[in-house]
Amino acid sequence: MEQDITTNSLLEYNDVFADIVNVNLLENRWSISAEDLEVVPTEGSYKDLEGTHHRLFRDSLRLVKSRGVCIAFIGCESQTAINRAMPVRDMGYNYVTYIKQIREIVAENTKMGRSAYAEVLHDNEKLIPVVTVVLYFGKKPWTTPLSLMDILEIPEKERDLWKKLINDHKITVIHMANQPEEIRAGYRSDFKVIADYLSYAGDREKLIEYLRNNTQPLLHVEQVLDMLHALSGDNRFQTVLDHYKILDNLEEKEKKNQMCLLLDIVEEEGISKGISQGTNKAFISQI
Repeated sequence: MEQDITTNSLLEYNDVFADIVNVNLLENRWSISAEDLEVVPTEGSYKDLEGTHHRLFRDSLRLVKSRGVCIAFIGCESQTAINRAMPVRDMGYNYVTYIKQIREIVAENTKMGRSAYAEVLHDNEKLIPVVTVVLYFGKKPWTTPLSLMDILEIPEKERDLWKKLINDHKITVIHMANQPEEIRAGYRSDFKVIADYLSYAGDREKLIEYLRNNTQPLLHVEQVLDMLHALSGDNRFQTVLDHYKILDNLEEKEKKNQMCLLLDIVEEEGISKGISQGTNKAFISQI
């Protein structure tokens, strides 16, 4: 779907990816930069019970490094609708990344003549953590499922027992339309415009006030406007992009604040009416 494609297009930029991770996962305890990220192939494979190979694709994945040391694999998945299978999907994404690490270690050990045989890994060989964050762009709150337990059929009276027996798998879901201002204030990349737009999309006056007061220049103009176009369903955002492209030969100071272009288009009746009435056009219902 278009929204999924445009979101992934924006996430291709490491400054945006790092920004999302810093705000939503690291909680400002420490931060990563674009230079700390290495793009990792999003395609993986696994075998089913019959031994058949299957491909698994995830939206985006980065290897985080610090001073040359690998810290973690972090993936971002985009959703515009609640996916009740997400805990299992997340388990699959993580499994593929972990098993790939194991295969690479085993291959290197075999090459160097130090195979661990039945143990697979030596005592001193550890895996790099794998973390996934789900960016949810839908309108309805994602209250469940947030873990494997939420989608298992278990009698309520026996739930406490099964909680002890089952290794529950929890997922991290960020409801973009419901992020409080104090959280959104932490964004430093173009993604802040997306987060703020989703927050204000139900209130035309607040949205217009935000655009009037926001002087943040955009680094990835085309990707941001494409995403706003997909989220709103209104072709006028494409018109904004066309107007911006005309400015390429003008002085930088004359096109520094692209928010003016967004303000012009939001104040038009078409978008304003859609926002004020809270139509389904403001969000895409499926990925």
